[in-house]
Amino acid sequence: MAKGNFSPIPNTLETLAVTDAALKLASVPDGAAYAECFVRTNPVVETRDGTAPTNTKGKQWSAGDIIVLRSRREIIEFQIIRQNDSNAATIDVEYFNKAPGMN
Repeated sequence: MAKGNFSPIPNTLETLAVTDAALKLASVPDGAAYAECFVRTNPVVETRDGTAPTNTKGKQWSAGDIIVLRSRREIIEFQIIRQNDSNAATIDVEYFNKAPGMN
């Protein structure tokens, strides 16, 4: 992979079931510096400071939203839970070698 290209890291797409327990990204590949998380089903709540989100603490996202993680630190410290106690959620995560626009 050329150093200057913004590209998805091959074979790293993951789908996560999000429950009422705080979840970190499971399979962060080496070299991941940017990630996009597509909220496939049901609302979720996330934090990016290493603390666990709750139903009332963190940023809420709805099904169809895309959560953008713009640095390795955000990827590593990202945690997510489902917003509604009774409905599990699903997110798809794709990792990239660098943030768009970076040299």
